[in-house]
Amino acid sequence: MRHWLLLPLLLSLMACGPSPQQQRPERTAMRFFQALYVDEDVATAQSLVAPHLAELMAHYRLPSQIQRNLFGLRMTEVSLDITEINIDFFRRNSDGVEVLVQLAGYRGDQYLVEDRRVKLERIDNRWLISEFFDDPFNSGG
Repeated sequence: MRHWLLLPLLLSLMACGPSPQQQRPERTAMRFFQALYVDEDVATAQSLVAPHLAELMAHYRLPSQIQRNLFGLRMTEVSLDITEINIDFFRRNSDGVEVLVQLAGYRGDQYLVEDRRVKLERIDNRWLISEFFDDPFNSGG
């Protein structure tokens, strides 16, 4: 008898998760870089970007090639941190947000700390990355 009383309660609690509109864009950015640099899971990373970027990522296929060609940054043993979000209380309902993610890891034997900025847009009630920004401090040399 008790089990039948708990079932509706459990079902109602499971339905109380965050709605897509309540998702935070910085979590999407963090999951993207986690999938690409730590888990090396291209499918998960592709699910977190707009269709035009998912198509571009499919062209490169391998995590190492996506890292090298889209970000100019191939790294191993990466740790991630969100360092900046350009959203505030008054713009919470905005459909576009930029997030700066700090990646710390190794390129060969050298330990690097690099920042990468991405733009996220609300597409079909989900936050998806719509643009990767070039590193403004990269001299190409």
